[in-house]
Amino acid sequence: MENLDENLLEMILDLDSRVTRRIRAGWPGSWMQVTLPPGHIRALFIIEAGGARTPREVASLLQIGRTSVTGLLDRLEMEGLLTRSIDQADKRSFILDLTAKGKAMVQQIDDIRRQQVRNGLVLMGKSDLVALRTGLAALSTALSSQTLPVNLETEPED
Repeated sequence: MENLDENLLEMILDLDSRVTRRIRAGWPGSWMQVTLPPGHIRALFIIEAGGARTPREVASLLQIGRTSVTGLLDRLEMEGLLTRSIDQADKRSFILDLTAKGKAMVQQIDDIRRQQVRNGLVLMGKSDLVALRTGLAALSTALSSQTLPVNLETEPED
């Protein structure tokens, strides 16, 4: 790996944060059409991405307790957004899956974000768009090689 310029990395990360904050600023008005609390939406995205397949995994990733996750999953199931089936490997647990309606809601939310980004892209010049495409393609490739979720808590070394 090439010697990385730490200042350049920090500048890119700062720009990424600014873009993300600007996108989030448009969410409240856009998300009025989505009738779920933010924690429920996060759970849908976690399940859709394959980051969690059991209630315990969802609770861990959302950093909430078992009782809270049960209520959250009950609501998503009542809304017709997810299904629970018995885990054949551990009959005491469930496997979570999104229904077609749940997948459509995730897609709707992603479409809102996508339109916000598109609104900014159309204001850019062609050379900037080409450079951005090249950079994002490289970032996508680099991120696809990572399989573990990022944990901000550092574990003690042996």
